[in-house]
Amino acid sequence: MKAMLLMALAGPVFGIDNGIGLTPPMGWRSWNCYGGDVTQKLMEGVMDKVAEKKRTVNGKVMSIADLGYVNVGLDDNWQACGKGVNNSFHDALGNPIINTATFPSMKNMTDHGHNLGLKVGWYMNNCICKETQFTDPSYIAKHMQQSAKAVAEFGFDGVKLDGCGEFRNLTLWGALLNQTGRPIMIENCHWGQTVPGQSTGDAPCTGTTSPSNCPYNFFRSSGDIRSTWASMFSNLQTTTPYQGNPPLARPGTWAYPDMLEVGNLANYNEDRAHFGAWCIVSSPLILGYDVTNEATTDKVWDIISNTEAIAVNQAWAGHPGRLVQSAGGKDPTIQLWAKPVSSSSTAALVLNNAPSKGYTTTIDLTELGFSATQTVAVRDIWNHKDLGSVTGTFKTDEVDGHDSRFYTFSA
Repeated sequence: MKAMLLMALAGPVFGIDNGIGLTPPMGWRSWNCYGGDVTQKLMEGVMDKVAEKKRTVNGKVMSIADLGYVNVGLDDNWQACGKGVNNSFHDALGNPIINTATFPSMKNMTDHGHNLGLKVGWYMNNCICKETQFTDPSYIAKHMQQSAKAVAEFGFDGVKLDGCGEFRNLTLWGALLNQTGRPIMIENCHWGQTVPGQSTGDAPCTGTTSPSNCPYNFFRSSGDIRSTWASMFSNLQTTTPYQGNPPLARPGTWAYPDMLEVGNLANYNEDRAHFGAWCIVSSPLILGYDVTNEATTDKVWDIISNTEAIAVNQAWAGHPGRLVQSAGGKDPTIQLWAKPVSSSSTAALVLNNAPSKGYTTTIDLTELGFSATQTVAVRDIWNHKDLGSVTGTFKTDEVDGHDSRFYTFSA
């Protein structure tokens, strides 16, 4: 009876009523930094660094959190593998069993984050010791109900729902998390398998309402990212199916090509281009480098603290950004991406995918929504510099291999 009741509850509920995710979320998550070697102590150390006011932005001393990166998320391997019913990590009542050797108190950890002004995220349907052994519908329903209850009772503000275990019904997850009464940011990590516009599967929704009616706040458009240019560039391309008219990436449900590898790529230019790419497509900006490493933060600070780039990411003027041009066939060399940021301004990113050869490119301003005769002011986002005004076209300087140029064009 309980299972039938819960499924009836989830059936007609497509969207989530949490009122959050109306702009792309920003924050940090543990997997790219620590993998499975994560502990409460490490997480609290990260929170301290995210909230620490140490570096300047536009002459003001600020923290990473002050820039908007307020969501700090714990990923996989918090669980006590094999300690639950049927060799799972949930007990017979459906409650998640935490490895208290590494996480002595989840509530203390979320309190630590909240006391610093942060929001704290969790992780469910885990991949490490994934749970696929249950067949009783009533236990499956109880398992999900108690897991959702634990998210709220421990004080978490968000949860990443992975695709490894059998608990993939995001419509039911959304209903159960709504039931807690706590606004909880929901990340759909089904690697591009569960997306807006589907009429069947784990979360049917049109994805065309405002805000989106999908039962998650952002969705993975790709497989897992790796700390290489090739992986970053490939993941970026997976956002294009959601950039149509109407777009399926929109307030309430953002396309997400996975966590940022800024700070982990080969050099500064790659890190900067990667950040610009996630900004121009309105991806959530979730850092993954070791923020406790001061040298790394120093290296990437002017990238992740670029308030003009962040403003492009956070703006909504009816579209999340799109691929305008891609030269070079199946292995592109130069790509042009663009995003409207107001009724009279459009951001554009030129991305050079060639590893070493530099290119110049000419941007046809009519492809950005301007008329051929309009006078358009050009702003260099990377260098915080006005470049004057142009009409009709704009020619870039030479863009080195694995580098970028980031502009706003305003009429």
